[in-house]
Amino acid sequence: MKNKFYTLQEINEITHTSVDYLKKLIKNGTLKATRISKDYLVSEYDFYKFIELMEVKVNEK
Repeated sequence: MKNKFYTLQEINEITHTSVDYLKKLIKNGTLKATRISKDYLVSEYDFYKFIELMEVKVNEK
């Protein structure tokens, strides 16, 4: 089984979220990532968890 990983730049392109903001989320523990040298890698699983967290809930009447 292969694990897919995303760089912060790839996540930036998909979610239109700035790399600086993503680094802040990693620092405060909201987004799990592994640091490789100066770069971060986010597993596909953790990326999807992050996407679910970002979902905007609309109040339904």
